[in-house]
Amino acid sequence: MCLTTEALALFLSLFPAEMIEKSPGQIVFHAETRDAIWKANGDKWCTHAPQIDAAFRLNGGEQA
Repeated sequence: MCLTTEALALFLSLFPAEMIEKSPGQIVFHAETRDAIWKANGDKWCTHAPQIDAAFRLNGGEQA
């Protein structure tokens, strides 16, 4: 899943700053179940978190 910088900033603004870790080209959102890592990809920010979560559910809760 990819979002524009503006959409990601709006999404992240809904959460406390301590849940967000920023470094050049990467943002880590420390969610309740596991981290979502967003990486810069041109003019968008992308994460594989939805695919990782789906694989986790399909494996009966075991790490994919």
